[in-house]
Amino acid sequence: MLPSLVPLIGWLIPGLYLTFSTALGLSNVFMLLILIAFVLTFSKDVLASERWPLPAVWLLALYAMVLLGMLYTPAPWEWSAINWGKYTKFIYAIVLMLLLYRRPDWQRRSLLAFEIGMLFILVSTWLNIWFILPWSHTKHTGWGISHHVMYDYIVQNVMMGFFVTYALSKLSRSAGRSWNAFYMVVALLALVSVTHLSTGRTGLIVVAGAVGGFMLAKIGIRKALLALPVALIGLGALLMTSELMLNRFQQATSELQNMDQDRYSSIGQRAYNYKTTLRLIAEKPVFGHGTGAYHTEICRVLDDPNECQIYGWHSHNQFLFFGADYGLVGIAIYMALIWSAARIAWYAPIGAHRLMLLSLVGALVADSLINSPLYSSRESHFFLYMLALLVVMCRDAGLNQPPDRLSNIEFNRAAHRK
Repeated sequence: MLPSLVPLIGWLIPGLYLTFSTALGLSNVFMLLILIAFVLTFSKDVLASERWPLPAVWLLALYAMVLLGMLYTPAPWEWSAINWGKYTKFIYAIVLMLLLYRRPDWQRRSLLAFEIGMLFILVSTWLNIWFILPWSHTKHTGWGISHHVMYDYIVQNVMMGFFVTYALSKLSRSAGRSWNAFYMVVALLALVSVTHLSTGRTGLIVVAGAVGGFMLAKIGIRKALLALPVALIGLGALLMTSELMLNRFQQATSELQNMDQDRYSSIGQRAYNYKTTLRLIAEKPVFGHGTGAYHTEICRVLDDPNECQIYGWHSHNQFLFFGADYGLVGIAIYMALIWSAARIAWYAPIGAHRLMLLSLVGALVADSLINSPLYSSRESHFFLYMLALLVVMCRDAGLNQPPDRLSNIEFNRAAHRK
């Protein structure tokens, strides 16, 4: 054990949160160094039950299914190894939870680092209207056309969709006017970057999910059910001012009407993916076909096996993707992971971290219905690393509260433990 490395970890983790949105290769280096430092500073205290939030347990269970699924999968090694490598990030998230436990200074640095990275992307996206930036992915200027800086527009919009509610979470009555004005402008610019500076529709769905989670945490279930339609109408009104997005919605309407005839459109492909993946799940509904089996087994149930390359990468639905490989057990574990994170947010003390975590859960659910975010290399970094950070922040905030400020449920549990 090398305790002298502990202060270094306190800067490596913020480095990870700064770079996973801006420089994925560099963030992988930071994660490798964090893992090495974790091993070198390992102690028995890490195994203490109080360090393990329930989402960490469900992530470990999901990873156990990945390992177990490799024993019975019919997929060749190259496919099962790809899935194994992608889902190993579950372990990375667990390590981050263990390291961040009761480290409020590390937590604050990491959250600030994430914010700085996202502000860099947001400012760059808007500057891209007038200037061709060397680091920008798109190399054109002008309003009313798509601009994205890092990776591709889907990944950027997923992160930026959450960043809208992140900025709203920073608003506070106790804060100064300039503070609140700054984050209101950030939230608006982030939203408009999704609605007016991108051709992607995924970001809008993620924004809706994040806003739904934010409102649940902010005003409660009953008021949120009344306010959410108003918020969606407001989002729709904003979209009406975007010719770029109106064209995409007209395209979406056409794709929806013709999805049975055109299986190669964005919506048509997803609809066909869902139908064929359900066929796979029906064959082995309990434990599924095994790790990586979707990629090869889907070819058997397609109407045209020659289209395997089109539909065989993932199912565009994380729930169904887990169902194909790990059956209803896999789906149940994933739902338990989501529910446990939402529950931690729900019972956390009032604060920005609570709003952020429930917003992130809403964004993850929304994205999981139309994509496979824990399989996607870049989206999985975002969701898993932010989940690790915000879960620990919410849980630590709850542990630091005196009994009279705990929820009734948590107070009763505390009394029962005594």
